[in-house]
Amino acid sequence: MNETSLPKYPESASLIRFEDCDPFGHLNNGRYTDYFLNAREDQLRENYNLDIYRHMQAAGKAWVVTSNQMAYLREAKLMEKVTIRTCLRWFTDTDIMMEALMLDKKTGKIKSVAWMRFSYIDVKIGKKTRHEDHLLELFGKVAILGEGKDLLMFEERVKELRQSEVAIEQ
Repeated sequence: MNETSLPKYPESASLIRFEDCDPFGHLNNGRYTDYFLNAREDQLRENYNLDIYRHMQAAGKAWVVTSNQMAYLREAKLMEKVTIRTCLRWFTDTDIMMEALMLDKKTGKIKSVAWMRFSYIDVKIGKKTRHEDHLLELFGKVAILGEGKDLLMFEERVKELRQSEVAIEQ
């Protein structure tokens, strides 16, 4: 796979399912995480040839969610088709930060944004470990901000996204 074939913002479509909704027909706030994680898992496999479960079996290492931040800007409704766009914001030798956006498939407006931080864990000993060189090389090619932690706060990013939507609408 060459560098030009590695998208920095992979996207996939999803349908909001009945069992994931509240009595009002809105996606339950606890289920957004599942939609984001499922989409990212598929996107990693399809775009970067990285199957996280095969990796865990072969390397004995896996990524564990260590923190989540989420903002709900618009409701996602029952049987609505949405687009989920993800990216790797930044990485270190032991951690990664994923950003995920849920977008209205018709208008492109943002419904939700999430930041999910993962630590790379040696499954046998249950402790943080260093990413292998081939992973660091991949991250370097696709990370939006590159290596090192982002100084931007989540709330500032949400504000930035809201303002970009207003600019697009004008």
